[in-house]
Amino acid sequence: MKSISIALVVVVVTAICQTKGMKLSALMARTNQQEDFCEICQMFVSTIAKAIDKIFDWLGEEIEVLCADSFAGNSTAVDLCKTKVDAMVTEIREFVGILESPEMICQKIYLC
Repeated sequence: MKSISIALVVVVVTAICQTKGMKLSALMARTNQQEDFCEICQMFVSTIAKAIDKIFDWLGEEIEVLCADSFAGNSTAVDLCKTKVDAMVTEIREFVGILESPEMICQKIYLC
């Protein structure tokens, strides 16, 4: 996860360095020439989105195990704990989630 984030930062910094001081018309013309950057950017954004989903799936599973272990003798408490955890994880997932497509994100940073 860390290496993906670092690689995305490198791509963004490279793009910023290459486009610093350019006029908008030059940036727009340059976008057509940088299909490789576009594909790489989209790949990184997609990978990060998938990693976020996997992390939240894992987190939900681990917390459900914690609920089961903490309230082992009380099935009502286990069910209540799992319901609360599911609601909280879903809310956090929606807050953190990437709402735009990878292509749109990469267009906003002039890599597509």
